Amino acid sequence: MRKLSTFVLLALLSACSSDRDAVPEGLLDREHFKQALLEAQLIEARMNHELVVSHAAGIPGEEYYAEMFKAQGTTKEQFQKSFTYYSGHPVEMKAIYEEIFAELSRRKDEQPH
Repeated sequence: MRKLSTFVLLALLSACSSDRDAVPEGLLDREHFKQALLEAQLIEARMNHELVVSHAAGIPGEEYYAEMFKAQGTTKEQFQKSFTYYSGHPVEMKAIYEEIFAELSRRKDEQPH
C-alpha cells in the first residue's frame, strides 16, 4: 500500500509541475512578444522624453499603446498575459531583454550624430 501511495503522490506532483510549465492559450510567441516589448520600451522612452524634456502636459500614453497593439496585431490583454508568463520564467525574460537592449544599441549606433 505504501508503494502505491508514493506512486500516486509522485504522479500528482509530476502533473502539477507540468501544468506550471504549460504555455497558456492565447500567449504571444517569444518573437512576437519580444517585438511588442521592444515597442513598449520605445513608448515608455517617448513618454519620459515628452514629460521631462518637452514638459508636455497630458501625454496620450493609452493612445500610443493602442496604436502599438494594433500595429503588432495583438491586444493589451494578450500582451499582459504574455508579460506575466515570461516574468514567471526569469531566464527566458532575461534573454528577451538582452536581445531588446542589443537591438536598441544597434539602432542608437545607426543614428546620425
